[in-house]
Amino acid sequence: VINLVKDNALESSAIRTPTLCRQVVPQSPRRLVSYQSEARFQRLRRSLVPRGRRSAKIATRKGAQDAAKTKLYTKIGKMVADAVKQGGADPESNVKLAAIMKQAQSANVPKDIIKRNIEKGTSGKANYEQLVYEAYGAGGVGFVIECMTDNPVAAQRDVKQALKKGQGKWAESGSVAFNFAKKGIIRVPMDKVEEDQLFDVALEAGAEDVVEDEDMFKVITEIESFHAVQTALQDAEVPVVGDESGLEMIANTQIEVSDDDADINEDILERLLDIDDVDAVYSTMA
Repeated sequence: VINLVKDNALESSAIRTPTLCRQVVPQSPRRLVSYQSEARFQRLRRSLVPRGRRSAKIATRKGAQDAAKTKLYTKIGKMVADAVKQGGADPESNVKLAAIMKQAQSANVPKDIIKRNIEKGTSGKANYEQLVYEAYGAGGVGFVIECMTDNPVAAQRDVKQALKKGQGKWAESGSVAFNFAKKGIIRVPMDKVEEDQLFDVALEAGAEDVVEDEDMFKVITEIESFHAVQTALQDAEVPVVGDESGLEMIANTQIEVSDDDADINEDILERLLDIDDVDAVYSTMA
C-alpha cells in the first residue's frame, strides 16, 4: 500500500534528515534545571562507555552524516524542481520556492544543484510524488521510510528488495508511523557552545527540549516554531549545523535490542539509504 503524503508549504520549508531519536517529553521553562541535570548525567554515563566502542559508534555516525548530506542535497534539488514546475522560477512570486531556497542556503547546498533543478522544473520534466513506506526490522524495531520519486512503482520495488535482503519486513500503512511525531530538530556541536547558554536561548525561544545525541546537542521544537527557534539561536551566535537541521520524525517510544539485532537494523538502514529515491529513514531503535 502506498501512502501518499502531501506536504504543506511549512513542511516543505524545512528539510528532514535521517536520525535515530529518543522520546520527546513536553516541557516548560521551569524544568530547565532538570534538563541540565539530565544532560550532565548523560555526559557522565557516556564517559563510562569503553573508549573503543564509543569511538567506533561516533565514526559510524560521521560516515552516516556524509551519506545523509548527499541525500539532503538531492532532496532539496527535487523540491526546487517541483516548486518551480508548480509556481515558476521567481522566488518573489513563488512562496514555496522562496522557503526552499532559504533552507538550501542554510544547508549550504551547492549552487550548481539549485541551478540544475531550476532548469529541470522550468522545462516541465519534474514530476515527483512524496511517499511514505513502513517496515519492521529485528527485535520489533519499526522503520518509517520517506521517498520523493518520479517513479513510484520502481521506488516501492527497490524498498521491498532492500528490506528482503536486509532481513526486514514490509509493514501495513499506519502500523509503524503512529508511533512517530514530526518535530523540528536543530543540531549544535557540543564542543562549540556553552551548555547553559544553549538551554537558556533555546527554551526562551520556545523549544520543547534540548537533549544530547553523541557529540551533538539536539534542540527539539514544534513544527510551527522551528524557524523562530533556529533564528534565535543564530542571532545568539550559536553554531547551528544547517545541513543536519530540519523536520524529522521522532519516535514516541524506543526499543532496546541486542547487539546482533542492532547490527541487522543498521544494515537495513544502510540498504534503504542506498536507494536513490529514499530521502530519509527513521527508526524506533534506541
